[in-house]
Amino acid sequence: MDDDVDAAEPIARRSGRLLIRPPGQRRLATALRRPRLAARDRLLAAPRVSARSAVAALALLAGPGLTACSSPPPAPPRQPVVVETSVSTRYYPVRGTTTAAIFAAIDANGLVETSGQRAVGVTSAEWKLTSGDVDVRAVPCVFPSLTVMLHLVVMLPRHETPDDLPADLRGRWERFVARVAAHEQRHVDIYLEGAKAMKARLEATRTAVSCADLEKAIDAEWRAQQADIERAQAEFHAVDETTARSEREALQARLDGTRARLEPVDAEIRRLDTELADLRRQVDAGRADLVAQHNALAGRRGALAEEYNRLVADANGLIDALNWARW
Repeated sequence: MDDDVDAAEPIARRSGRLLIRPPGQRRLATALRRPRLAARDRLLAAPRVSARSAVAALALLAGPGLTACSSPPPAPPRQPVVVETSVSTRYYPVRGTTTAAIFAAIDANGLVETSGQRAVGVTSAEWKLTSGDVDVRAVPCVFPSLTVMLHLVVMLPRHETPDDLPADLRGRWERFVARVAAHEQRHVDIYLEGAKAMKARLEATRTAVSCADLEKAIDAEWRAQQADIERAQAEFHAVDETTARSEREALQARLDGTRARLEPVDAEIRRLDTELADLRRQVDAGRADLVAQHNALAGRRGALAEEYNRLVADANGLIDALNWARW
């Protein structure tokens, strides 16, 4: 199937408290992109974030005065971990009262990923990890508390004057926006589920004699959970794209079938037009005996024209549905 389907145009009728910031880029984005037909939707590569810098700072505070005990350390308590999350939604404006104008507005006012690819919806995530007060005299090295903070921002399109849209176009717009919102909500859910799993991972991290060992344990769990979240987002995109591609392929198959039915009808109408023109010339020249034959062919031509126009309406409806399904 041609990826660049020419369906874009209708058929004409016819302190001891440390703040841990993940190094490097801190914002992760997942987006509902606008692929061409059959193009794969790629997930932005999310940076791996680490708790290493803060735990290393802990080692500087607690490490110099520590010595290994001759007897085994007491059973370490579980780490108390708190998860704080927030989700906010922002909108960018969309205008236009035709399909073409609406998507032109999305092009002009919508979202652009760092790769340069445009998107209609984006969910951005910012992670932070903070620690409680550190007892530098404690042996073994203890991280007294951890707080995982996850801030999510969802960007969605919003039509400025939806009441100005024709009824059929408004219905398509509302279904389109609902699909974008549902897609981004799934990204949000994956992040929130990941934050809960992060809490469980960090709570399972126990104290260690060496602050360096504690650093490695916390860092390993943080990285592992981030990787799990990235995989979950990628798997969701793969499933969602497969579903969307199947919908587009089904629409394209129906459109191809309708076009195939249009071709012979169009050819027969053209043949009848030629024959009718010849009969009309003969009737005008005095062949009254050909009037009935002419009128019969004209009736046949009229019935074919009605069938043709019905097929054109069906094709244009499928083209419009396919245009909206591409995004």
